[in-house]
Formats: sequence, C-alpha cells, structure tokens
Amino acid sequence: MLHNKLTSGDLAGECAVKAMVDSLSARLTSRYILYVETLLVDLWSAEGFIEFRAGFTLRSDHILHDMTVKVPATSATNDVEREAIIVAIFEEIEAAIDDAVAGNRVAAN
Repeated sequence: MLHNKLTSGDLAGECAVKAMVDSLSARLTSRYILYVETLLVDLWSAEGFIEFRAGFTLRSDHILHDMTVKVPATSATNDVEREAIIVAIFEEIEAAIDDAVAGNRVAAN
C-alpha cells in the first residue's frame, strides 16, 4: 500500500517528485516483499518545508514503524537537488526497514 499527498504551490516539479517517490516506494516494496506488510510514504509541501512521513509494518509483528523527515524547501531548488534529497530519505527508510527486520530476527532467536 502506498500513499502520497502533495499540496499545491510550494514544491516545483510536483509531478516529477511524486513519480520518483512512487517509483522508489515500489522498489522498496518489491525488494522487501517477504518482510514488509504495508509501506506508506506521505509527501507534504507546506510553509517552506518538504516533509516525508513514512510508515511500515512487518509481516512478522504487524507493529507500525514510522518516521518523519522534514527538509527546508530551499535546500532543493532544482531537479538534481530534489532527487538527491529524495534518494537520501529513501535510504533512511530502507535502513529503518533493515533495522526492524534484523531486530525481529534477533528477537525470534
């Protein structure tokens, strides 16, 4: 499951950003299909900030693991900078999934 929300006005190139978020979300979902039950990524743009809200549940524990990353919109003024920020945030999401999966494996042993 994937959910993205962009509000109008503050984020240039919203369609390209949404497409990139959708693509990276789909990749994470397919990469962790054995472990992740649900993945949600909300993308908000308001008051000069871009905010990513991510949450996932693992098939093994059904517990919501969530995180929020907020970056100033001025830190991403062109497509290259926006892509770099989005990729970095998805790397953080992937690390959180890895940590949760590893934690569950340790707890199971």
